[in-house]
Amino acid sequence: MNKDVGRNAERELVSLLRSQGFRAVRIPTSNSSPNPLPDVFAVRSGFLYAFEVKSTWDPKIKVRKLQIEKLLGFLSMFPIPGGAYIAVKFKTFKEWRYVQVNSPQDTTVTRESSTLLEELLWPKPLISGSTLDTHVNDSLPEVTQ
Repeated sequence: MNKDVGRNAERELVSLLRSQGFRAVRIPTSNSSPNPLPDVFAVRSGFLYAFEVKSTWDPKIKVRKLQIEKLLGFLSMFPIPGGAYIAVKFKTFKEWRYVQVNSPQDTTVTRESSTLLEELLWPKPLISGSTLDTHVNDSLPEVTQ
């Protein structure tokens, strides 16, 4: 992935996360750093999200084991629940998708093997009596230790 394309995708993801109530930050040197850093990390409702961000015109993209190790290493440094994710912008379909990763291994992400990012970002509405409520904690993803 071209560095400018990667930076633009990371910035777009940060903007999307912030628009949904996350505190989100892009880490500009994550790929070249030997430290366990994600491309983007975010927090909402006491849950830490670490993202490896990709953008592609292709129907699939491969993420190396080392990049996933960095995500998991980053999460292990903090005493709060969190999850490691690969977020991919499939430009052909004009959509963001994600997969959660729990173990360090080369991972190929396809449209079919991933989930729409909005399912991770937008809380699930609950109907409570006659009012429609949103309950953020019920939509928290699986915790990675």
